Amino acid sequence: MLEEIYNKIYASPEELRKEDHEASSQLTPLIEDTDLKAITQEEFAELMCRACAVGEKIGFISGARFWARLVCEALS
Repeated sequence: MLEEIYNKIYASPEELRKEDHEASSQLTPLIEDTDLKAITQEEFAELMCRACAVGEKIGFISGARFWARLVCEALS
């Protein structure tokens, strides 16, 4: 049910572009500072963990905004 609400209400192209831009602006420095041809498996795993943490943070913030919007609409 939550996925359906998300897809119908929240996942607008404008909102997705904002999140994509935010993710890109935080992920780009991680990649730019890394020599991807000489990276070890351990360094790659750490890079992926850091990238996942960025995505998790952006998802949390996005979810909190969505929740606040739903609450405001329900109260009005």
